[in-house]
Amino acid sequence: PEPSQLYHCDTLARPHPGCRKMGTPFVDPGDLNTTQLLFVTVIYATVLYQASGLISGGSELLMLVPSVAALVGSIVLPILGAVPDGMMVLFSGVGPNAQETVAVGVGALAGSTVMLLTFPWFICIVYGRVPIKDRKPDFASKGSVGCCDGGISYQSTIKSNCKLMILTTVLYFIIQLPASHLEMAGASTKQQSKGEHMPALVGLIACVVAFVGYLAYCVWDATEDKQLAQVIKGIETKQIALVAALDFILRSSGSEKQESLTQKRQKDRLKAICKPFFRKYDQNKDKTLTVDELPPLMTDLGFPTSSHRVKAMFEKQDVNKDNVVNFDEFVDFLFGIMNDPIAMQTALAQSSSGLASPNVGEDEEEAEEEEEMPEDIASLPVSQQLYRVIFRSMWMMGLGTALVLVFSDPMVDCLSEWGSRLGASPFYISFVLAPFASNASELLSAYTYACKKTEKNITTSLSTLVGAACMNNTFVL
Repeated sequence: PEPSQLYHCDTLARPHPGCRKMGTPFVDPGDLNTTQLLFVTVIYATVLYQASGLISGGSELLMLVPSVAALVGSIVLPILGAVPDGMMVLFSGVGPNAQETVAVGVGALAGSTVMLLTFPWFICIVYGRVPIKDRKPDFASKGSVGCCDGGISYQSTIKSNCKLMILTTVLYFIIQLPASHLEMAGASTKQQSKGEHMPALVGLIACVVAFVGYLAYCVWDATEDKQLAQVIKGIETKQIALVAALDFILRSSGSEKQESLTQKRQKDRLKAICKPFFRKYDQNKDKTLTVDELPPLMTDLGFPTSSHRVKAMFEKQDVNKDNVVNFDEFVDFLFGIMNDPIAMQTALAQSSSGLASPNVGEDEEEAEEEEEMPEDIASLPVSQQLYRVIFRSMWMMGLGTALVLVFSDPMVDCLSEWGSRLGASPFYISFVLAPFASNASELLSAYTYACKKTEKNITTSLSTLVGAACMNNTFVL
């Protein structure tokens, strides 16, 4: 072709591939042979993978910042992890050949969501599992686990987030139903485009509202978790008595509208605060309570400790009649006390002013790990550590996001070119290949947090995956 054809494409129905050289430093995939295209695709995928690793590492550092640690799994990682998918969708829908290349973005979106709920979830379970003891994961034992001898557990927030994720999938139908109807009716591309304008606008508004609503819910949920964590810390430091802890749960859940949801949330929170008290009353450390171990509990509740009252309370707690009270029976008993206004009023009025003293020893049921401070930062004065952690986290996540923004567009072009050369739809090419690069941050985070083998980190790992799926259903869509 003449030089004018390479750099001035205004008169062509379809711009010549060489015209891209005027506005981008990246070579056009159409100018490459198969070997060169493979090499360039691997380079772009590697850069996106490393960028996702920077995002993952930077977000992990934020776990050291108490004020935002609870938001890392549900907001920070999912939003930053959605940037590669979002950019692929965005860049695939612009340009002179958008009708063909948009299939790459949609394929990346669909493949990303499918991957998030399969492969990384499998990684989290395999690398986070611990031995099962008394039908529950024993996070204090972190040795090797057989194929069928281990498991994980997670906090109640995962269930509610999964319900939100399923709810956000409805947003796809806002555009998919009218689009499918027009396509089956044999409408042309222009007619389909015209008929989908209003559904697309409605879908855009619905996605924005759902995205903002999800962020607001995560912030609210993290605030509740912080309050609960402060109560548990007060219990473990002997500053909060049993009755005061029960009263906190009762008052903090008073705004819930649905009784069934209220009771479920109360019981989930009650289980969390009951563990140090149960360990205190379990004097022989056999993870059950006998009739001889109940008087301290009755004292903390302000009840008489005469022998017949102790026996009557024991029989009330021992639901399965095995002559011991296990943890679940202990929780159910306190749940009944908490939701009995007369019993709570009596307990608050008659309980001693002295504080309960839960005995949290080294044999704690869930040996939660502290997040490790990088060695070079740990050697600094305490006053400088938080500043350096935030600074390093910001530049890592910022650099990772910048690389994603720069390399997403050429990656889309490469995948589209592979579809053309293989005679396959670009949708399926990107559906299979793109998620391994775009979801690298979620893959790495799921593995990193799961390897720490604590319920807190398992919850963060799963929250990252569920949150990323919610981001795909709202922000990326």
